[in-house]
Amino acid sequence: MTATPSASIDATATPEQAADAAAAAADRAAETASHAAPPAKTERVPSPPVQLTQSPALATEELRARVLKLIESLKAVRDTEPSHVAQALGVPLGPDPEDAESQLAEGQLTGGGRYSVSVDTLYPGTPGQHVEIHWTPAGWKGDPRKPENALPTCSLDFQPLSDDIAALGYSRSKNAPHLKEAWSFRKDVPANNITFYLVVTLYRAVDAANPKGRPCVLSVEIDADDAEVRHG
Repeated sequence: MTATPSASIDATATPEQAADAAAAAADRAAETASHAAPPAKTERVPSPPVQLTQSPALATEELRARVLKLIESLKAVRDTEPSHVAQALGVPLGPDPEDAESQLAEGQLTGGGRYSVSVDTLYPGTPGQHVEIHWTPAGWKGDPRKPENALPTCSLDFQPLSDDIAALGYSRSKNAPHLKEAWSFRKDVPANNITFYLVVTLYRAVDAANPKGRPCVLSVEIDADDAEVRHG
């Protein structure tokens, strides 16, 4: 839009009159500019939502075997990276739609329920990545460790898995009783100056033969640390 030209100033006017006239012309120009149409805003096109690649449906025993394969393969920090975890488990990891810092896989269990695998950074500065394999048992109503959400279905029997992890050279110990029921496993790899820590969290499925309930796996977590490696 072309600005309205200012009025000419009388050559015979006094300096004070000339200054007043110039000020008035500036005010008129500012008023005209204030009524000019604002520049059109560029409409932002939203990015398409991230689509999670669906992982293969697996039988419980097949997933169990793949988890043990991953645990057995842990020799160096890089073995907790998404590429190795995806290869060992045979599931495609992709960006987590709800967490840009995490890689995620989700799939069905053929016997009912679901599983998920996530890889992310647990604490800044720690070596490697935090890996978690989580079971969602059939009939899920919420955290099955809470009495109101108790389930008769068992995702995966804990004791045979515990024995198989121990057979891979991991020491095991039960977590303190005031915490949620879980077992910790540890294995040092002095040659690579790294220690692997596993935490297997449990829930108790309703079982008439066991007053405390049948111990079942809710999740398996894997971390690496180079701070406390025992060298014999």
